[in-house]
Amino acid sequence: MSTFDEFKRMINNLSDQNLSELCEQFLTDHEGAMQILSKYCSDSGLIFSNIEIKDHMSRMHSNGDFDDIVCFGIELSENQLYKKFHPD
Repeated sequence: MSTFDEFKRMINNLSDQNLSELCEQFLTDHEGAMQILSKYCSDSGLIFSNIEIKDHMSRMHSNGDFDDIVCFGIELSENQLYKKFHPD
């Protein structure tokens, strides 16, 4: 199986545009975003279950790794919808 560090490296290698689109999709279509993220992992040669992907994304969110990603025109850390589901 692949590791969290490999997952994080893969995420950090995505373009800002891809990360923004993925963020927006997570807020509007969680399952669709999971499919895209699963494909990104597969395309990078990483093998994760959906539960592992969710856990890794949650860990990165908790660490603030996505706070500066622009989502619907504002940084994720300032997005009220995001804050509703990811309180401090």
